[in-house]
Amino acid sequence: MDVLTNLRDDSLKRMVDAVSELIAAAERIKHEEENIRRFSVQMISVKELLINLQHSQQQQQPGGGGKFALGSAVSLLRRMEDAVNTARETIDWYNSKGSFVRFVFCSSVFSKLTQCSKQIADALRLLPITQISPALDDKAKLDAIIHSLDSIVFRLEANAEAIHSRLDMYVAAAEKNGRIRQPMIQKLPDINNPRPEAGGIGSPVIESPVEEEVQFGDLNQNLHILGFRVDEIVNLSIFCLSCPLTLKIMEDPVCVSCNHSYERKAVAEYFRRGEKLCLVCKKEMSSTEGKLDLKPNSALRGIISEWKQNHTSIQALENAKKKLSDASARLISINNNAEPSINAALEDLLSLMMDIPGCISEATNGSCKLIPNLAVLLKKKTAGVNIAAVLRCLLLIARFSHGNKEIIGRGGVIKCLLKQCSMNEATAVEILLELSKDDRVAQKIIETNTSIATLVSILHNPEPQFAENARTVLKNLSTDVKGTISMAVCGYLDPFLDLFNSEGISEETRAFMAGELAQMHLTETAASSLENELFIIHLSVMLSNSLPASKLASLGCIKRLMSFNRSRTWILSNGHTIPSALLCFLRDTSIEQQWKQDALEILISLIDLNQPSEQQTNPCLERLYSHNCIQDLIEQIKSSIDQDDRVLLLRLLLATVQKSSTAQDCLISNQNAVSCLYSVLNTADDNSKVRLHVLKLIYHIAASKADLDAPLPPHPAKEIALRSIIAILTESRINEEISMVAGIISHLPRSDKAINAMLQSSAVLRAIHLQISRLNNSNELLENALGALMRCIDQSTTEFQMQLVGNLEQAIVQILTTSSRLSQQRAAMILAHLTRCTPGLSTSPDSSFHFRRHSWPFQSSTKCALHESSCSVQRVMCLVKIRAVRPLVCMIDSMNPAASEAALTALLTLFEPGATETLLNAASSIIVDSQVAAPILKVLEKRPLPRVEKAAFELFQKIYKHPGITREQLEKFKAILPYLLTGDIEQRKNVTMLIKELF
Repeated sequence: MDVLTNLRDDSLKRMVDAVSELIAAAERIKHEEENIRRFSVQMISVKELLINLQHSQQQQQPGGGGKFALGSAVSLLRRMEDAVNTARETIDWYNSKGSFVRFVFCSSVFSKLTQCSKQIADALRLLPITQISPALDDKAKLDAIIHSLDSIVFRLEANAEAIHSRLDMYVAAAEKNGRIRQPMIQKLPDINNPRPEAGGIGSPVIESPVEEEVQFGDLNQNLHILGFRVDEIVNLSIFCLSCPLTLKIMEDPVCVSCNHSYERKAVAEYFRRGEKLCLVCKKEMSSTEGKLDLKPNSALRGIISEWKQNHTSIQALENAKKKLSDASARLISINNNAEPSINAALEDLLSLMMDIPGCISEATNGSCKLIPNLAVLLKKKTAGVNIAAVLRCLLLIARFSHGNKEIIGRGGVIKCLLKQCSMNEATAVEILLELSKDDRVAQKIIETNTSIATLVSILHNPEPQFAENARTVLKNLSTDVKGTISMAVCGYLDPFLDLFNSEGISEETRAFMAGELAQMHLTETAASSLENELFIIHLSVMLSNSLPASKLASLGCIKRLMSFNRSRTWILSNGHTIPSALLCFLRDTSIEQQWKQDALEILISLIDLNQPSEQQTNPCLERLYSHNCIQDLIEQIKSSIDQDDRVLLLRLLLATVQKSSTAQDCLISNQNAVSCLYSVLNTADDNSKVRLHVLKLIYHIAASKADLDAPLPPHPAKEIALRSIIAILTESRINEEISMVAGIISHLPRSDKAINAMLQSSAVLRAIHLQISRLNNSNELLENALGALMRCIDQSTTEFQMQLVGNLEQAIVQILTTSSRLSQQRAAMILAHLTRCTPGLSTSPDSSFHFRRHSWPFQSSTKCALHESSCSVQRVMCLVKIRAVRPLVCMIDSMNPAASEAALTALLTLFEPGATETLLNAASSIIVDSQVAAPILKVLEKRPLPRVEKAAFELFQKIYKHPGITREQLEKFKAILPYLLTGDIEQRKNVTMLIKELF
């Protein structure tokens, strides 16, 4: 019931709209058309009835009226809509014609409107209005509307009836004498039986079998459309417009009482001779006081005036056609060497076609052969022939009609026109513009080699109109998919983009276009024209399409765009749907491996472009940094079988955590994710890319948070993971792997005894020693090896520390002067730690690996300048003995505050607590002799970090009394002291005491 109700309401709405359009069409008819106006008034009444019915339905409960009433109403309303549409189309056709055509066909038009009125009345009579809407029980009003529609009569004016009667007389006489080849009624438009529109289903329209309007205003272009010869049409026109008495065209037409028209003077003379009966109908003509009653026929006067004007044009047109045919014949009959004569014929043709355009219709006449003749001239390229005139003639012919366009397109001149275009001939492009308006000719242009390339090249022409015409031609050709793709291949992608984004194309077509685009050789400039948000949205939708071809084509397009820097940046900023679509694409288990890898590469590229500062503001990558995405990637890494897939997934996860602190936190806090990574590490093949990328990921997590230890799986997987890490450190031959493992070791928890015990093994020591000794290693490897060494000595015994020293002393000192700042900082920190330690009596934790002090060549029996013979016995390492003092002094003024602090801290170890005055003086001498005063003062002047400032003050406080400190340096130190009162309590206390002492 609801369906029928909806159908009824929809039919009512459409019916009201149709009647409104009909009334509007009737209002456009000239005011003197009384018949149409009366019809319009009746339609206004019908419209009011329907609107009232429509309003009542909106207030009625759904389903009211019964199923039978609803079904009947829908059917009757549709019948009424068809009748109203037919009437409106009939009036539109009538309104679009000139006075002559209205005059000839008004009888048929009025007959059609009468038929439509009766159909509407019949439908209203059967429409169950009271059942549909009881509120509209106004039977008297409804009956009045139906009666008006039934009784409406369209009447011709009396003078029109007379002329139509004479027209019938002329046709009958002409048929009898054989002057008309077919009955005239078969040649005139059949307005009572209109044909349906092409492509429509039962939608009647009023149309003439002619292609253009038949009226005197353009009769010179349509003389033969109805199938008559010129003399037939002229004779017909003369007969209809002639006076029955004089048989001449009337000058002052008047109507007698029977409404037949005569020439005023002729009918007056006829009446004076005593003739009382009309010559046409034999009725008596009325008179008043002996004077014939006459009424001016202004309508007929206007028709006659129009006919006279165009009768001259008809004759001129026939003469022009003959001249055009003669000029065409001259083009091929003239000797090839008579270029002036050919050019003269071309000038005559141009003059004729410009002055009397109607003569161009003769160009397609089989006997004229103008188009083939012009084509011959264009192809032969005879020297001296005015090619510009040839092109101009072809342009005028092409503009005249669509039929001419097809003939030119079949004439084989398209290639010649394209060649002229490449020679900057503007008229050639204008001709192509006209030809491209015809779909069939446009297809021929597309199929012509180099056509698209030539037109695209013109787009950059400095002449604006020339370039604009070429652009319009390409626009006309862009309705063809292959043509649009050809334009894109040539670097013109605007039509491609418009067609791709249009709603009218199928998904198969869009997939085909995307696939072609993915294979194109694009330039950076061409790719930039694809920076269109709707284009990106379509590509994203295609990724989730069920058609494999659609997915592959979209992925190929995105991959192609990602090869351009500008396009990558644009997608990152605007292609918000791409990452999400790619993530969904990855979850599809049916996709091929290569497609999945391409999608991963695209995501990695997008993340690599993103700056860490943009991670919170770039919605394009927001989903990639989410907890769900991280978890999803971990699951895919865990379940992936293919090693290449697993590497790409690890790369994507690494890129994500490198750019997003949110992603880092998600991964660190996810114990299952950490366990998964170590599980993959344990099972990965030696020297595989999978193992390397897992190590990179774990190392980045470990190094990214200074206040957190490297993540480890819970027991017992922790021990297995540590053994895997140590095995890689000791056995791998890949420096990058060793560097990552050393970096992970440097961040392992320091309070875990099990970890400390595993790290204090001979294998670990040898591996670390080997990497530090190789000074040609990369900075990162050396930095991480030193970090691992720091981790090993941090919680180890003195005996273990003594094992570490060996001949590393020389390597560490060299690092202080030649390596990166971070390596220098870590080397200084190692020295500071080791020089504080003294050897004990306990044995090494690993008795199988024991370094003996006397086994290293660098350790000699030479006495230490500071500690003398007790040096080797009392300390693990001595800065003086290994000659590290001067390199450390050079580090004090480093740009890296941490390196400065490490160097100062190491030098302070020379002043051992409880040392004798002699040892302290000796230490001061060694440091002052190394010219330490200047860099310390420079550091204090910079007002460095508090820890660096404190260490620098403490060291200068130890040496300021030494005679090697110059007066100038001491004065500078005194000037700095007041600024040091901002330190901690201990520092302020020491500074205060020193100020009292020095001032």
